[in-house]
Amino acid sequence: MESQPILLVAGTPELEIALGAALGRPQAVHAVPDVAGARAALALAKPAVAVVCVGPSATTERFELARELAGRGVAVVVLGARKDPEVILAAMRAGAREYLVPGEERQLERAVQGLLEASGAVRLGSITAVVPAKGGMGATVIATHLAGALHRAGRRVCVVDLDLELGDVLTFLDLAGTYTLADVAANMRRLDRDLLEASVPRHKSGVFVLSQSEKVAEADRVSPETVVQVLRFLRHHYDHVVLDGLRDFGDIPLAALDLADRTLLVVTQEVPAVRNAQRKAELLRQLGFDAGRVLVVVNRYQKSSPITRQVIEETVRLPVVATIGNDFQSLARAVNQGVLVWSESRRSAVARDVEALAQQLTGTRPAAPRTSFLKSLLPARTAVHGA
Repeated sequence: MESQPILLVAGTPELEIALGAALGRPQAVHAVPDVAGARAALALAKPAVAVVCVGPSATTERFELARELAGRGVAVVVLGARKDPEVILAAMRAGAREYLVPGEERQLERAVQGLLEASGAVRLGSITAVVPAKGGMGATVIATHLAGALHRAGRRVCVVDLDLELGDVLTFLDLAGTYTLADVAANMRRLDRDLLEASVPRHKSGVFVLSQSEKVAEADRVSPETVVQVLRFLRHHYDHVVLDGLRDFGDIPLAALDLADRTLLVVTQEVPAVRNAQRKAELLRQLGFDAGRVLVVVNRYQKSSPITRQVIEETVRLPVVATIGNDFQSLARAVNQGVLVWSESRRSAVARDVEALAQQLTGTRPAAPRTSFLKSLLPARTAVHGA
């Protein structure tokens, strides 16, 4: 019998479904209606994470259960009715790692994912979305080469092109889209790692690629909900999933961005590009995206440009995580041959800088931003901007 790493105490059926869906494994959640049910479940197996729901009249019994679970090495999250300092303090004293309230379901999913990964109970791949400030920023170049750099570092990587009609990834890599997003969605229940590896197209660089652009007639089978299900599924089979084709803020791009661990906003040192990046960053803030999950990458970087890295950071109000050198000739030759730039020029500035970016991302993954107890009580911090 498969273990159930999440114990949900007194939660709603909707919350049970949401937590299971967040992992791509509905069977991962063991829901019980009360404290007695939780203790009976605990006698059979120890979960990695327990979500204990506390109603408006916070009961001592629920906090005693949280304390008992924490004492047995279970990571506890308390879901309260409201942000009451006394209830938060009681949860802390009971050993809870997190305290969240209704309306913070996405934060709850991320917190549970982070705790599960920290415990070793579940290993999920990272999702990185690459978003251009506007057309012509080289986002597909960044996405494909970032995937290549991650694979060169020994990771299993899949690039997912979410421009369902005019995606560029297959063209850039000179690859046939024999197995699509719609195909994965239709076969998730029977796909294991071996079958997935045999089905999904793989570039000569070792990177797997999922796209829909060569079977556009089937694109209507791919909804925002389908994309979320497929990406959650892929996280179980790849160390990194890199998203390309996110050119607007339609339903599918927004669904994918919400699921991503980080978003790389690609900009160049041109006034229209920086202004567009500023607008996109502001829209992401208005939509509630955590500032720590959005990072700026300056493509075709030139030190002599008057639009410096500092100017971009101050304008966009986001940190520049990397600059990618300008090497048009090597890139053009690589694209024309359907290869990544390492095959064309190992000393290319693009190869060097993208590998540095990959090292930064794997070393400082922001994985699951959490709402800490202190953050629950203190005013929101402003983003820190550094050169």
